[in-house]
Amino acid sequence: MELRGASALVTGAGRGIGRAIALSLGRAGAHVTAVSRTAPELESLVREIESAGGRAVAFAGDIRERSVCEGAVARTVQAHGGLQVLVNNAAVAGLASFAETTDEQWAAVLETNLTAPFRLTRAALPHLARKGGHVFMISSLAGRNPVSGLSAYCASKAALDHLAACLMLEVRQKGVKVTTIAPGSVDTGFGGPPSAEGSWKLQAEDVAGAVLDLLRTRDDAHLSRVEMRPLRPPKA
Repeated sequence: MELRGASALVTGAGRGIGRAIALSLGRAGAHVTAVSRTAPELESLVREIESAGGRAVAFAGDIRERSVCEGAVARTVQAHGGLQVLVNNAAVAGLASFAETTDEQWAAVLETNLTAPFRLTRAALPHLARKGGHVFMISSLAGRNPVSGLSAYCASKAALDHLAACLMLEVRQKGVKVTTIAPGSVDTGFGGPPSAEGSWKLQAEDVAGAVLDLLRTRDDAHLSRVEMRPLRPPKA
């Protein structure tokens, strides 16, 4: 895909992996819509993209709300004239043991990590199919590897993996690519503040680089799943 002038929507863009992806896309010439709950973080990101010569708009809202999902897609099409790239990145962890997970925690994790990507992608598909688009589901190795204390998160990512696989089979003949990116440990502060001890981990820019590389893949070549791991994690 030609990135310069392409329109991209990135959720969870205020910080971490989402911010790195949005910034990388903007620097590569894509027109970015950055979505997050926190307006000041988005405004800072937009200024940084624009100072690098890119183009971006902010859309603040909670993607657990259906109107926000539909509104983000509509705003992207209005601002950039279409939509070619959707990055479903926003996620929450819901750290708690299985027995201590409340209904509210369970709902927040599933609505953010699974239902929102479903709604966003459903709203985006008519636009993505016009010129051949690309959907990215930012999942996790936790979708296949169980983690104690993260049952809701692991369940949501496992379900997201299967949602992406089913979607890929339905839209590939329309020229729409669907790629699941499943990183291992990334030093973003998602599971706690970044620290020097986390230097062995992947960086958010590593995931952003993978997104750009996949977008530059030949149109008829499709990488449907990418797993990313730190090269030298601490030995058990």
